[in-house]
Amino acid sequence: MKSSWEQTQARSQYHFDNDLVDPRWDTAIPVKKFEITWAEELQAIIDASHPVTWRTRGNSTDPLKRAAEEHDQEEYDLDRIGMARDAVVTNLNYNLTPELQRIADSFELDKTMARVHVQWPGQVWNLHLDKLEKWMPEDPSRVQRYMIQLTDWQQGHFWSFGNFTWQNWHAGDCVTFDWINVPHATANAGHSPRATLQITGIRTPATDLFLNNLKEIKWP
Repeated sequence: MKSSWEQTQARSQYHFDNDLVDPRWDTAIPVKKFEITWAEELQAIIDASHPVTWRTRGNSTDPLKRAAEEHDQEEYDLDRIGMARDAVVTNLNYNLTPELQRIADSFELDKTMARVHVQWPGQVWNLHLDKLEKWMPEDPSRVQRYMIQLTDWQQGHFWSFGNFTWQNWHAGDCVTFDWINVPHATANAGHSPRATLQITGIRTPATDLFLNNLKEIKWP
């Protein structure tokens, strides 16, 4: 059986040196701070989220499907590190409110996948590298992933990007990262759920225009 971790590690340019902090990769890249307009609807989003494992994280609305062998490779890695195959890594909710859908649409990505990650206390998405190249095999660099925090950081909430641990965020903070090269993980060892809007798709000229103008946009 092939290892998903070893395959993605081999194509990454990341240094994989625990004693080195390289600002090209060991970072969360800030994009924008969005104004908070979703607070009243947030609890309903959290309550409607459903638990997923590595194998069940997909959805019928996903633009692209994963091959069965990809799930097998991921579960092989779970076996190797002593983590249960049916471990819940996070909760997901694909039903966005109109405001969150508007924000996702505003990025003007092609083949957009937008969903809310709700990581409850005790849930861990173990260290991995994303495999988003399937969105555009001919030019994976055009595939983008953005994360907008929907809740303020609480003690016990963690995101790691390589050797950088991201914390102390506020609701509305939006970041991205070099998904092709950077190993990352998330965990909730706190006392409250952490909710994040994740937007993935192919960058278009309209995306570049939107990102260039973000500093001028005020969300009502």
